[in-house]
Amino acid sequence: MGGGYLLADVTRLMRAAFDEKMRELGLTASTWRVLVYLHRSDGVSQAALARLLDVSRASLGQVIDRLEQSGHVTRVEHSQDRRVWCVYLTAKARAMMPDVESKARSLHAMSFGKLAPQDYKQLLKILAELRDILVANESAA
Repeated sequence: MGGGYLLADVTRLMRAAFDEKMRELGLTASTWRVLVYLHRSDGVSQAALARLLDVSRASLGQVIDRLEQSGHVTRVEHSQDRRVWCVYLTAKARAMMPDVESKARSLHAMSFGKLAPQDYKQLLKILAELRDILVANESAA
C-alpha cells in the first residue's frame, strides 16, 4: 500500500473515531468541525469558513442553519459589507468546547500516545514537510 493511501486510511479512521466521540456530545461530523474552526477563528465570514472546511457555501449554510437553530452559533451582518455574514459561537457552544477538547485529548492519547516520543516528533516533522510541499505546489499551480 502506498503512503498516500495509508495516510488517507489513517485520516479516515481518526475522523471516524473523533466523530464517535463527538456524537456523545450530540454533535455530528459536519457540526463539530464548524464549531472547532469557529473556536479557533470566531467571527469568520461564512465564505471564509467554507474555504477553511473545504465545503461548498451552500452545504455550509445548511450546517450553520442547524447550528443556529440549536443555539450553538449566531450570524451577524458584517459591519462594513452587508452582503457578508460572520458566524460566532454562542455561550452554549463555548461552554461545550472544554468537553470537545477533552475528547480530542483522549483520542490523541489513545492513538498518538501509543507512539514512542521520538517517533511522534518525527511523524509531526514529516507531516509538516509534506504539507509545506503540497502548499508550495498548490501556490505554484
